[in-house]
Amino acid sequence: MKFLYKCILLIGIFITLGCFVQFMVFNRFFISNNNSLLLSINEKSSENVSIQLMENFEKIQNSLKMVAEDDEIRENQELLDKFIKIVPEVDVVTILNSQGDILHVVGNKYSPSISNLAYRDYFQKAIHGKTYISNVFTTARGFKVVAISVPIVKNNNIAGVVVGVVKLQGTSLASMFDNKKFGKDGYISILDSRGYIVYHPNKKRIGKKSVIFNNLQGKAGSGIMKDFSRKDQFVGYSKVKNLNWFVTVNTPTEDIIRNRNIINYEILLFSIIICILIILLGTYTIRRYTKPLDQIVFSFNALKDGKYRRIDQRDYKKEFHEMVRVYNDAVEELEKEHNNLEEAAGIDSLTGAYNRRAFDNLISVLKKEINNCSLESLGVLLLDVDHFKELNDTYGHLSGDNVLKKLTQIMKEISGEKSVFRFGGDEFTVVLPNVSGERLLSIAEAIRLKSEVSLDGCTVSIGSTEFPKDTCSVGELLDFADKALYLSKKNRNKVTAFKNKPER
Repeated sequence: MKFLYKCILLIGIFITLGCFVQFMVFNRFFISNNNSLLLSINEKSSENVSIQLMENFEKIQNSLKMVAEDDEIRENQELLDKFIKIVPEVDVVTILNSQGDILHVVGNKYSPSISNLAYRDYFQKAIHGKTYISNVFTTARGFKVVAISVPIVKNNNIAGVVVGVVKLQGTSLASMFDNKKFGKDGYISILDSRGYIVYHPNKKRIGKKSVIFNNLQGKAGSGIMKDFSRKDQFVGYSKVKNLNWFVTVNTPTEDIIRNRNIINYEILLFSIIICILIILLGTYTIRRYTKPLDQIVFSFNALKDGKYRRIDQRDYKKEFHEMVRVYNDAVEELEKEHNNLEEAAGIDSLTGAYNRRAFDNLISVLKKEINNCSLESLGVLLLDVDHFKELNDTYGHLSGDNVLKKLTQIMKEISGEKSVFRFGGDEFTVVLPNVSGERLLSIAEAIRLKSEVSLDGCTVSIGSTEFPKDTCSVGELLDFADKALYLSKKNRNKVTAFKNKPER
């Protein structure tokens, strides 16, 4: 046995080492593949955001073009005010003539501090026929803004410029991206062509130079970079079409590392549990070889306490079969002797009720009491379990035995411990001296009702008879009760009192 224990221990050590190696390999593989996957996802996400950003700017440009093409809107302050309300992305709309002079301004609660914007790059681009989106610049009042300019064309000549201004610290641009989540603390950042931040969830960063701008090369890409917080980020970036702006999607590496460690620790814990289970399984297997002897010794000791438990031969190796057979034969003989002793004592070994022998002895005593005029009345109930054979055939004799035990307990609780007798099979009798007819039927009905809800789908049929109402012969009582029982069995689950002239 010691050799087997050593083998199990050695196997456990090998499994532990294997789990450790697997843990290390998985850890390295997980880091490499996980980083590549996240960088790829962030790069793809940045491309999607850049497309969305361009679509939003094109929407603004189209709205401004509508103003540029409609003289009535440009020259009517009231219509311009309505326009600014239905295009919430634009904070200020300015109408300029071909010299850059301001003709109309809507959406600006301050009076313009300057009257000519000809020097602005967005005017210069638009006056030469190009729709233009500027980089981030600071207005005279200190606002960080982006300007979108559209030329006003009349008779194939450029007559002026419509300029839409988007404040970066406002809510219009942020509403496009603030609802986008990338992990727990991931975020989107938008940079203009010089690296100044156009959008950032941290409003304090807007208008400042991005610390990762110099790392952004080509139209798209990804990498692990440190952001303004000096923490490593998984950064995927994409250039916005026609703008030379960049959209970056940033995910902190520490979240991924934390999740990776959780997974790794779960794998390690699972491996340890598996190792422990294998060792326990091996120990259990070894103990199965020693179980037969221990079990037989235990069973022999149980005989001293009157517990006659057989051993299933199929649970043991061949070399123990003969020993188990001898033991089971001995138990069977002892059990027979025990049952014989119980029979002699008048107790039914299965249910604990009195047996037929005890009933016959009681009848002899009752006859003497009647002859001595010391017994005024006597009630007898004869009971039979309905559908008992079907129960045995369907669920086995063990289920039938349990029903008989439950019924015995019910009768004892209702009529008294010493009044219940088992005749054999599923037939019982209850003998009640000095009981009225009403009381006798009440007891019978109580037994029937409780049996109906307690006997696993079975019910009882009951026949009752009384002395001296039905007969003056104690010997006829059982016969009359049997006739009443016969009538109850026709409908089952019924109590029938004996009548000399049964109703038809």
